[in-house]
Amino acid sequence: MKKQPIRKKSEFEVQKAIIIPKNVLNKLCVKDEVISALYITDIGYYKKAQNHYCERKNGAEQHILIYCFEGKGTAIFNGMEYKIEAGNFIIIPKKTPHIYQADVMLPWTIYWFHFYGTGADSLVKHLQGYKSYSGFDEERTTIFNSIYNRFERGFSRENIIYANLCFHRYLAEFVYADRQSMSDNNAGPNKIEEAIDFMRNNIEKPLSLKEIALAIYLSPSYFSASFKKQTGTSPIDYFNQLKIQQATQYLRFTNLRISEIAAKIGINDPYYFSRLFSSIMGTSPKQYRDNRFN
Repeated sequence: MKKQPIRKKSEFEVQKAIIIPKNVLNKLCVKDEVISALYITDIGYYKKAQNHYCERKNGAEQHILIYCFEGKGTAIFNGMEYKIEAGNFIIIPKKTPHIYQADVMLPWTIYWFHFYGTGADSLVKHLQGYKSYSGFDEERTTIFNSIYNRFERGFSRENIIYANLCFHRYLAEFVYADRQSMSDNNAGPNKIEEAIDFMRNNIEKPLSLKEIALAIYLSPSYFSASFKKQTGTSPIDYFNQLKIQQATQYLRFTNLRISEIAAKIGINDPYYFSRLFSSIMGTSPKQYRDNRFN
């Protein structure tokens, strides 16, 4: 680890932070079934944080999320030095010795959280790397402000649960940002999304695996493996789920016969359609329609 310069007194244009009291965490977070797996312990915002420097030789008790909105900074942990620029976020795992600091010339503006829970542990464990690019999203700032404003109004159970459910959405904006925007020539997440769009736009057709793969210019075997890795299911099973999802709309909102609905989603055999519908929805098409107003 590099020798650190003598630190000057920090000077921030704007700084605000809220630390959730331990008694509130123990009473309202640890024991609440809704949020106990993943919840906020600290939240803050530093604008143009000149001379900002933090070193924790034993790490923090919680995981740390830092989102750099503008400027630059550096984070060092696990023997690696991460250059953080505008649009980047980084997650530092709990109990990991670390240093992070603002750039001298272009001090960062950051939004940050400390978060905890068994779900948080699983999330951090399964992340592919700790730093990534998430870009800029106005809605993300809106979510942050909504969380912060709730905590400012006090630590009632309602405020705590509302803020933490918003945080789940906030985290998703980072964890899956690169998977939504990534663009390359392989079967990256953008190719998977392209395939799903193709399926949705051709829901009335009995497409084969080969037809879907060729539509996005990939070999069927490579596409199938990549699709299952990304979604957890095979392309054809996913396509069938989309078909049945469309079928539920017809059953709920039209008086079409079951055979007509089957044909509309590219299934010519009504009996096969009924079996497929039952296997996915857990009930027959007729039972689903009979219960549509329940």
